[in-house]
Amino acid sequence: MEKFEKYHPILTTHFTLDWLTATKVKDIYALRHDTSIAAMSGRHVDQDIKETADYVNKMMRLIMHNDSLLWGISDRKTEEFLGTFCIWNFNDAKTTAEVGFEILSDHQDHGIMSEVLSHMINFAFAELKLTSLYAVTAQTNLASRAVLTKSDFTPDSNYPGEKETISFSLTAPKN
Repeated sequence: MEKFEKYHPILTTHFTLDWLTATKVKDIYALRHDTSIAAMSGRHVDQDIKETADYVNKMMRLIMHNDSLLWGISDRKTEEFLGTFCIWNFNDAKTTAEVGFEILSDHQDHGIMSEVLSHMINFAFAELKLTSLYAVTAQTNLASRAVLTKSDFTPDSNYPGEKETISFSLTAPKN
């Protein structure tokens, strides 16, 4: 598998996915400090901007070590930061991984993740040569469940999740 650090920027029709270091930390902090987004993602809330900066540095180290991929999503026209998308939790053989995403509250329900997820599914299977993708979301996160289902993910009780989550999977198409 290629070095992860080469996989940026990634362009969809309307959005740019680039490393978090290309985004203002205060914009990432707005996402990571939002309690409702954190609750739906099952993560803690960043308490201050230093905590967010530490998170960005940690994630970049994981990218440089080929352990994880995380991009900031921005609008291609306005360059406004909208959210994040990650491919992480790779298995040892790097054939399966988990996807995760967060969109700022003001930008939810505008089709952003439908476009990004569709593009990144193709990227994961064609470029990374993954055979399966997984996603775990809160049972109450109906928007994430809907976008996953729209992208052909199906519920999968075999993939581990936490209490009150639902797991989904998608297998690469056969050639």
